[in-house]
Amino acid sequence: MGLSLTILGSGSSGNAAVVSDGEHNILVDVGLSGRETARRLGECGLSPDRMSAIVVSHEHTDHCRGLGPFAKDLQIPVFLCESALQASGLVIEPPRRQLIEAGVPFDVHGILFTPFTVPHDAADPIAFTVERAGVKVAIVVDLGYMTNLAVERLRACDCIVLESNHDLRMLRVGPYPWALKQRVMSRRGHLSNDSVARYLADGFDGRARHVVLAHLSRKNNLPELALESAQKALEERSSLLSSQTRLELASPDAVSRTYSY
Repeated sequence: MGLSLTILGSGSSGNAAVVSDGEHNILVDVGLSGRETARRLGECGLSPDRMSAIVVSHEHTDHCRGLGPFAKDLQIPVFLCESALQASGLVIEPPRRQLIEAGVPFDVHGILFTPFTVPHDAADPIAFTVERAGVKVAIVVDLGYMTNLAVERLRACDCIVLESNHDLRMLRVGPYPWALKQRVMSRRGHLSNDSVARYLADGFDGRARHVVLAHLSRKNNLPELALESAQKALEERSSLLSSQTRLELASPDAVSRTYSY
């Protein structure tokens, strides 16, 4: 096995995933509580003390809620941008604190992370590609639109976890205050089903065996709408892409299957 990915949960209630080479297990975001993260790790046959490192995308609560307890209890390195650390209010002392920068790859036990900037209303938001032994996966959530950089970074991936946060019609008529609706729809907000469909129709290279739609809103989206929109975009390109790509959904409440490559 080159690399595996398991999503512990994805949504506004908390985001967390584990990437592993079979020996080293790395948490990407800890947006669930410490207790819930530990419980879901147990469902995967893992435990907090088997984590080798933590990598954080940005400081919003749904991505670092459990970081404090984990950083305190586990003597493992935490990789994050300095601005995210400052905005989070957490104190993580060296040598466990490992500061990273967008555009500068870093190695975690032989697993290569490449962070890149995404447009979101956080201090210094980043997404990641993760590579080992010729396998490449990407975790790209919390972005207002698909930048040219994001499209480029997602090329040649075996697995892509991509935000499909909201259905525009549901958001517009939904219960959110207008200011919050504007924030979600903005270029520093969240990716809509339509935006994902445009990416799959125009920018996706067709390489990935799995595209996992993530961070779906409970109030402004439905799993079937996200899946239908993405599937239709892929079908329109069926003559240009291979049929190997499988669309799947990440849940906020349940651990995904493990994607192994």
